[in-house]
Amino acid sequence: MAKPPTIEELLADATSAEGPRLVAESDIRRGGIDPLGLLQINLGLLDEVLPDLNNTAAHVRPYVLMAWAWRRVRRIVTAGRRSGATDEAMRDFVDRIEAIYAWSQFLNGNSGLPGRRALRPLLDKKSYRFGGQAWEELRDMRRTSTGLISPLNYGPTLRTLGWLIPLDGRTSLFQPPDTLDPVLDAFEARFAAEIGNDAFNRFGTVIVASDDVRRWGRMWALDAPRKREKAAAFERLGGALADPRRQAGVSLIRAAWRDLDDDEASVDAIRARMADVPAEWKTETPPSAASAWRSAQVRQVFRLAVESLFFWIIDTLAHNGPMRSAALAQIFLDQLGGKHPSTAAAWLLDGKNDDNPTDHIEALEFGLGRRADLSAAIAAALRHAMREPPTKHSSERRDRLPLARAQEEARQWAQLSPKAFLIRLIEVWVIAQHTYWSVNRGLNDARSDGKTILRMRIVMEEAGWTLTPGTIGGNRPDPTPDRLGTAVSLLWECDRLN
Repeated sequence: MAKPPTIEELLADATSAEGPRLVAESDIRRGGIDPLGLLQINLGLLDEVLPDLNNTAAHVRPYVLMAWAWRRVRRIVTAGRRSGATDEAMRDFVDRIEAIYAWSQFLNGNSGLPGRRALRPLLDKKSYRFGGQAWEELRDMRRTSTGLISPLNYGPTLRTLGWLIPLDGRTSLFQPPDTLDPVLDAFEARFAAEIGNDAFNRFGTVIVASDDVRRWGRMWALDAPRKREKAAAFERLGGALADPRRQAGVSLIRAAWRDLDDDEASVDAIRARMADVPAEWKTETPPSAASAWRSAQVRQVFRLAVESLFFWIIDTLAHNGPMRSAALAQIFLDQLGGKHPSTAAAWLLDGKNDDNPTDHIEALEFGLGRRADLSAAIAAALRHAMREPPTKHSSERRDRLPLARAQEEARQWAQLSPKAFLIRLIEVWVIAQHTYWSVNRGLNDARSDGKTILRMRIVMEEAGWTLTPGTIGGNRPDPTPDRLGTAVSLLWECDRLN
């Protein structure tokens, strides 16, 4: 990669130029994920309730399969059939088992696993050769993207939930704990008659018939974990072997499910009940994790409200051209309509907060799709967040605009008019925050790998705030995925939503 020219070289080149000339097309790419730097606090708060989960690893059987595959490696080596096997050969064996499993589920119409598109070429084949360049390319791609062992899927939680432990301190080889042997024996018993197939016994190249794969798919179906598998999964999810924070979070989910008293309650309904104030619970007393969960959801509201205002500002500048903060604030108030109180305290800050944060998240998502309702949703969400009792968390960096800092600053602006308050909010919580994180990330990129990513969307010019060249619209903000769907799915499969 060629080094960029220095300032001195650019000046010398400009001085010697005799006229205009064509230049190379800019290779600057646009970024914009987490434009205000608010995301990490959300993730930290979720770790206080449901740590070590992600939003994709939502089924029990893949955990069992991967633990069984690594145990199979150990047994092949121990039996002496491949005592000198390399680390890569052992990993390749597990990758093959994982790919065969996904292939088998897709052949039987089960779409609950990632990676169907990547395995699409296998679905029409009568057999597949697991070996050679084509397999190695597919295998290596799945390791980092769509495979079960991928960091994006089951890979991290296989370790953090205790299904796999590193082998002899190595980072690429694993084994299940011996306590899982009864579970893995029960899993293997379903296809004991098939265990002699080369696919389950040989390292290196093997050819596997699709008819065999289809048959195996019915024997180890994704949605049919056995009783021992369910017990082991719950023990690691919310039982004796779980992180104490996750135990408390799982207890909260189960209590909310019981309180709803609805066998068809959705994840959204469970999320809302978990975040309700105690007076809204019908039959259950909210467990200890309820306050931490509500804090995470209120933070969701605040983050989404501020990022929605950022999105609104970009949209407003795109339609109106450069504007100063006062003009932006006035348009926002005009869109709200009606008469506003004389102070920000009466408008947003004073009063009791006993509504549900998930209602505001839903209203903001609706407003982002229907711009006429966005201003009102932002104002209501800010009112909700500002009226929540203040809490401080050790993991919250002040430069990521924690809610405690925002509430502190809002109180300093309490006697301002709503318009003056909005001006402060636009300049401090949105534009200054955006500038700080854009420059900070840009410098980090330059120091690390020389990326040229333009994150700045709003800058100041003589006529007011304006969009950077090429900015047409902002990236629509979305709530931080909170892993609740994963936890509910796993609890459902474990028969423990009670």
